Amino acid sequence: MPYRRKVKDIEYSLYRNEEDFRKDHPDTSVNTDWRNAEEGEWILTDDGQVTMVIKRGMISDESNIYIRTLIGMVNCKRSNALKGEPITDIWRFSRKNWYESSLYGNLSNSKRIFAKYVASGLEPVDAYMKAYSRTKDREYAKKRTTLFLKSKKVRHLIDKEIELLLSDTGITKSYLLEKTKDIVDDRNSRDSDKMRAIEVLMKISGLLSTEKRTDSIALIQEFTGFSKEKLNAFKAGVLPEPSDMTANGEKT
Repeated sequence: MPYRRKVKDIEYSLYRNEEDFRKDHPDTSVNTDWRNAEEGEWILTDDGQVTMVIKRGMISDESNIYIRTLIGMVNCKRSNALKGEPITDIWRFSRKNWYESSLYGNLSNSKRIFAKYVASGLEPVDAYMKAYSRTKDREYAKKRTTLFLKSKKVRHLIDKEIELLLSDTGITKSYLLEKTKDIVDDRNSRDSDKMRAIEVLMKISGLLSTEKRTDSIALIQEFTGFSKEKLNAFKAGVLPEPSDMTANGEKT
C-alpha cells in the first residue's frame, strides 16, 4: 500500500518503488529527471520511489527553483537529492520541524551561548532569553528551554562548560576523587567530618547535572575562593583571560 496524504483537499501518493506504482498506474508515464518535472507529474526519486510533484516554484530567480513533494521541499540544483521518508512539514526545506531541530539539530552559536549561561548559574529561562535576545515572551522561552534541556547535545555542551568552569578554579575530577579519598582515609577525621566532606565534594561534582546550578556555583565560591567578580564576568559573557587574573580570580 502506498503512503497517501491530502494536501489542500487533493490526495497524493508515495510509492516505495516503480513496481508498486505500476500496479495502480500501468500506463502512466514517470519523469526520471525530477529536477525538470512540472506540477502534477509523477517522478522517480533518487532512492527509487515514485510520487507526484505537488508544486514547482521559484524563490528569487531561475537558479532557485524548487519542487514540493510528500517527502519535502528540495532545490532543483544538481547537488541536491530527493529521497527519504514522508514528512509532516512539507512547506520548508529542512526535513526537521522546530521540535526536531531543537531536540536533535546541530549546535548553533545561540545554543552554545545558552549552555554557557546555564553552566554559569543562570536560571535556564533567563539563559535562553539572554542567548536569544529577540525573545520577549517568557512562556515561549520556558517551552523552548524545556526542550533544549531534553537535548543530549545541549546537555553534553552544558556539562563541558561546567567542566571548564571547574577546571578554571583548579577542581578536576581527579582532584575531587583524591580529596575525598584523603578525608575518608584520614584516621583523625570524625565520621561527621568525613560525611560532610564527601557531601560537599559530591555536590560540587553534581554540577554535571542541570539542576540547582546556582547552589552548586555558591559551593565553588565558598570552597575555592572563586570571586564574585569573576563569576559575574562569566555570566556576562566576558570572562577574563587567565593571564589577566590572579590566582584568586581577581583582576591584575
